[in-house]
Amino acid sequence: MTERDRQLRAAVETARHQVRRDGDAALPALVEALHRWCAPLLGDPARAAELDAALAECVSAARQLVRDRPEYLPALAAALYRQSLTLGHRGERTRALLPAREALAHYRELAADDLRTFGPPTAAALENLANQLAGTGARAETVEVAREAVALRRRIAARHPGPERDLELASALADLGIALGEAGRHQEAVDVAHEAVAGYRAAGGGRGPDRVAYWAALLSLVEELEHTGRHHERDRILAELADTRRQAARQNPELVAHLDAALRARGYRLGPDGRPRREAGGVSDRPQPGAAQEQQHRAVPDASHELPLRIAELTRHGHARADRGDPAGAVAAFRQALALARQLPTAGVRTRPTLAAVLHDLGLALGRDGRPAEAIGVLEESVRLHRAELAERGAPVAPLLAESLDTLGSRLAALGRHRAALAATREAVQLQEPVADRTGGERENRELARMLNNLSIRYADRRRHRAARDASRRSVARYRALPFAGPEHLTGLVHALTNLALREARLRNTGPVPALVREAVTHIHLPRGHQRARLADSLHWLAWYLGRHGDPATADVAAAAEARLRG
Repeated sequence: MTERDRQLRAAVETARHQVRRDGDAALPALVEALHRWCAPLLGDPARAAELDAALAECVSAARQLVRDRPEYLPALAAALYRQSLTLGHRGERTRALLPAREALAHYRELAADDLRTFGPPTAAALENLANQLAGTGARAETVEVAREAVALRRRIAARHPGPERDLELASALADLGIALGEAGRHQEAVDVAHEAVAGYRAAGGGRGPDRVAYWAALLSLVEELEHTGRHHERDRILAELADTRRQAARQNPELVAHLDAALRARGYRLGPDGRPRREAGGVSDRPQPGAAQEQQHRAVPDASHELPLRIAELTRHGHARADRGDPAGAVAAFRQALALARQLPTAGVRTRPTLAAVLHDLGLALGRDGRPAEAIGVLEESVRLHRAELAERGAPVAPLLAESLDTLGSRLAALGRHRAALAATREAVQLQEPVADRTGGERENRELARMLNNLSIRYADRRRHRAARDASRRSVARYRALPFAGPEHLTGLVHALTNLALREARLRNTGPVPALVREAVTHIHLPRGHQRARLADSLHWLAWYLGRHGDPATADVAAAAEARLRG
């Protein structure tokens, strides 16, 4: 049990004591503490009984609370929803139906008054109910409920448009297509699956964290095309998937396992030309509706070949939580993914890279959650696994090892272990630089620029100021040579420019500093959370430095930029 787990369990015990002492007035704290306690239990089969007890207590406490305080109805709905998901993941579909139906009834009531807030969880509750119904063989009702979920997702996307809502609609459409296919309504399923695929393509064509769900939608469409005799279109999509797999093998090798698992689950194998072909006598194991929405909560896999897909969905959820500024939620999702990754077959060709990637994501999230000490062991394991892969597979693994080393360096530095941090970051740069030079790719060069900026900081921590200045110059040169690509690029460039200004100033090379500061200030358009405090501290020091060295005008520019960042 981790220190955080102990803290969560202690919070539950404290809340129970308060309920015994103060009665129902303390129930809100108990419900909240139980919700938090359930998160680390998800994904750990050895703690299934503990999770069941916590969920049952949470539902009971929330139900008691709602009797006198109806404003807590969302807490009861959420507890029932999570209870249903957990039962369904274990294959206890019939038991899952009762809490699924009650959760949906509560969410419908809430959404009737506030669609913006409660529309999305109502749609998720519909999708969960459809999934549980499908598991019991109630195909006609599954279609009906899945269709209602799509209708609600359309209303939400129309009233509150945005890329996240569009992806949710595409996912609901994919689930409806599966339900229609399971009910033997293949022509309807083709039309719906086409719309789902079109929705994913409009939202980026599966290039982002939704790519696994996009692949699943493509494969579902392939099956329906096969049922309706549209073989030419089926073959065109299979050719597209073959191209996708080749690209993934070059750019992001760990994704290959997820696509291969999705193909195998539907009875395909790769032919000599790299194109998927139906295995002789193969039986398609179609996914159940609701899969996209519930991946983030899944605990126990139904079959070992589904593990890579579920790991990918949990990883996607973790990155989404991190992007929304919820590092604790990201940690919980990555821990669930790690629990499943450790269940992969030891001899599996993709086991080691998948485990290494999930460990890296978890280590990154732990650091962002202010827990660098916990991150060290996780990242060191990721580095060991990537090293073993590099020894066997060579160049394609180098960027993955470089990324893990760079993250490890940052976490070591946060703990004051500057010698080890410098060694890790320097090795990361040595691995990444040949990759960037060989490929010339924007992503590879942007990663190298970021690692060089980190290397500059690591050298500065060791008071090696000339080496720090040289690394900063190389970082800025790489960033300047790249096309602008959104806030992440601008954030990296601004930090590299201010770091270079600091390095030049530290060596009393005042000449370049004003121009670097002015260039950095012109690019500061950072959203909240993009290391604004650290950048503001740098500008504060540079404003003081410029004022002392006869450039009050640029000092004022730096001070004004600092004030905007802190405002």
